[in-house]
Amino acid sequence: MSESVSVGILGAGISGLSIAYALEKAGIPITVYERSAEVGGAIHSVEKNGWLIEEGPNTLMIKSREVWDLLDDLGLEREIVEANKVAKKRFVVKDKNPVAIPMSAGNFLTTPLISAGAKLRLFKEPFVKASDQEDESVAEFIKRRIGRQPLDYGVNPFVSGIYAGDPKKLSIKHTFSALWDLEQQYGSIMKGMLKRGRTESRPKRAMISFQKGNQVLPKAMAKALKHPVKTSYTISSIKKSKDADWVITGTSPDKAFEARHQCLVSTLPTYVFGELFEPEFVGELAHLPYAPVSVLGLGFNADHIDHPLDGFGVLIPEVENFNTLGALFSSTLFPNRAPKEHELLTCFIGGARNPELARKSTKKLSEIVLDELSRLIGIRGEPVFQHQKYWQKAIPQYTVGYDRYLAAMNKIEGQNPGLYLQGNFRKGVSVPDCISSGFETAQDVLSFLKSQ
Repeated sequence: MSESVSVGILGAGISGLSIAYALEKAGIPITVYERSAEVGGAIHSVEKNGWLIEEGPNTLMIKSREVWDLLDDLGLEREIVEANKVAKKRFVVKDKNPVAIPMSAGNFLTTPLISAGAKLRLFKEPFVKASDQEDESVAEFIKRRIGRQPLDYGVNPFVSGIYAGDPKKLSIKHTFSALWDLEQQYGSIMKGMLKRGRTESRPKRAMISFQKGNQVLPKAMAKALKHPVKTSYTISSIKKSKDADWVITGTSPDKAFEARHQCLVSTLPTYVFGELFEPEFVGELAHLPYAPVSVLGLGFNADHIDHPLDGFGVLIPEVENFNTLGALFSSTLFPNRAPKEHELLTCFIGGARNPELARKSTKKLSEIVLDELSRLIGIRGEPVFQHQKYWQKAIPQYTVGYDRYLAAMNKIEGQNPGLYLQGNFRKGVSVPDCISSGFETAQDVLSFLKSQ
């Protein structure tokens, strides 16, 4: 089988589909290759007997006009469900008890999450000298600017929730770039937030999912493409021909294939991309770390949980010495996640904190999580539903020194015109980040094709 199309895209996760969608809207023929049998990549929703569990991202925080426009273009308005209003309430464990994060100045003054001294320390932040380092860990940055307790009970659990990472290793410049930029531009987080708050206008901001789960989005994007995604296609080699085309070979569901493309975009994880080339071609990119995570869905009879589950979920700081990273109150967040009179908790284990735990069996993880959550939110009895997804390499880690990986990507692209790399390993790990960076890559591809 031989084909000739302008742009080949490797991977039908949200990054690859965003690039494909934008290029087709611009009139460029594309072909998307996906190794698995369905689209979505890490966005995977599973329905079982009235339970709806997300194996990947559980929520989408939409705050950019281009993402809202994409949802409108796809006709997904009626499929969108916004998070329950109580989701604004979030719990963090302190002294073995879930404590609501303060959402007002009055609540902040009385919260037991940090001491009176730590609260007073926050007012010194505008007077803390800005760093002259080229990069700094999240932990170093937060301790330097606002103190140790906000790191332990504020930032640490959220870093685990977003990146499954270690704040002592992650780069503030690349994981929380907004905070880094505030210090660089204004010399202070507080000063910068006040000044930006007066001048910036923002589009609607909402936390959403879809009635049948987050995989509705990539499925809708794939369905909107004129050229169907080639699922169950495995790429075995990528080479550049004498006439500067990219030649990919591999196997389809029924035969071997070869295809030629004027331009090639890889949205494969960096470790998969690295397997297709010689080490000297990939360089530093081959060493970009990923954190392992197990997602464990546990369902219970509603009257077997003492806690009202009146919030987004509970995050567990490292200093509290639990194995579980946190749990989302999924059936509170969105409707139709659990059968009537039942509750669904989505729990996370592993990450950079406890990588060896992520690979344990469903039975073992259930025992660990049930023991810990029983102490935290008062669970009685055994779960009536269990579902585990183990991600051996779940989330790329934007560690201190991450610039060297960016340099490796730029070098690969610079030495190989017509080849582009994009995914959650570049410009952000969230779904909206991947959509926005995918659209940017599509524009780069368009510029390249126009120059030929």
